[in-house]
Amino acid sequence: MNCSEQIASEATQTLVVCVASSFNWIGLVGPAVILLSVAVAAYGVAMARASTRQRATLDMIEKVESTPYYQEQNSVFSYHRRQNGFAKLHSPAETKDREERRAILGYLNHYELVSIGIRRKILDEAFYREWMRGPFVRDWNAAADFIQRERWKWDAQSEKWDYHHVLFENFQKMACRWSEEAIVLTKSFSKPPEAPSGPGDEALPDGKKSDKSA
Repeated sequence: MNCSEQIASEATQTLVVCVASSFNWIGLVGPAVILLSVAVAAYGVAMARASTRQRATLDMIEKVESTPYYQEQNSVFSYHRRQNGFAKLHSPAETKDREERRAILGYLNHYELVSIGIRRKILDEAFYREWMRGPFVRDWNAAADFIQRERWKWDAQSEKWDYHHVLFENFQKMACRWSEEAIVLTKSFSKPPEAPSGPGDEALPDGKKSDKSA
């Protein structure tokens, strides 16, 4: 290496050292600490929300299933499920049948409310599914024909049947998400009744009518 090359090399090394020395590494520490703090805080919030959902789910299961009101509804539903006796409740002729119809609808409404809570992330899906997946899907399938019949509503003004698909739709979505064996109800699953006959046939004025049957 000649003298000029040596001088150029030393100058380059000096420049690199000067540039490196002028770079403020300390300036990166602040933003890094902030990002780490944000990440830790976000993780803590997520964990707290998950814990809250699990606690809410456990409280719901304990409180609901321990109440006499729910136990009575469960007893009525289980009886008709074993006897395959839901059909007569569409047009109850006796007081006992009318009371049992209300109990069945109350029991199904509980499942619908739970499904809404899960879909809106108020309740913990994994926790509830681990506890109730089997009975949940079993009860959906057992009540499917009853629910399908209840979805057909008679519009007295147009004198046509309306398929009210929103009835227990969240219950259906959860059951189908959890099991391939869950029955899928659609308008084509069954034809409308020949004539209105029961208290559940009245049209529901909720603005969500769909699929009018001629």
